Amino acid sequence: MVDKVDPDSEQHAAEYGVLHGDLVFIRNNENLMQTIDQLQQTLANVNREHENYANFTLEEKIRFDSLCAFCVNALFWMHEKLLGRPNTVMDDVKSDLDRVREAMKRLEMVHDNLTKRPQLDKPAAKRFIRAGLYDSNEKSGDAPPAKKQREKTRDAE
Repeated sequence: MVDKVDPDSEQHAAEYGVLHGDLVFIRNNENLMQTIDQLQQTLANVNREHENYANFTLEEKIRFDSLCAFCVNALFWMHEKLLGRPNTVMDDVKSDLDRVREAMKRLEMVHDNLTKRPQLDKPAAKRFIRAGLYDSNEKSGDAPPAKKQREKTRDAE
């Protein structure tokens, strides 16, 4: 069901002509115009940031490249959809979009694994391993010093 706007509205009549009474069309058109403005701002930011591309870290470069690939593929998909291309072309573009989206998810997983995982305290791990491998029956020189001191104090008592 299509909602209708007040047919006396001169503003909509001048802008939309015959469709001035179609509220759904007017709302969709205004949303499209806002989205296009947001895309222009985003692309202007990307263009500005590209000047600093040489100074990016490797992770920032990967994020920037994947964002650009996703944006270009999404814009191309919208263009083809507006032109009414056949589904075979659209399926290829959509599979490329899915591939870029998966790469972005993989990048996020790698970032999370590097930053959110618990870090190993290597010196403490070495002490635990050395203490666990110590055998009191063996008279080797590589026994942990803390255990030697405890055993000597026990023998003295």
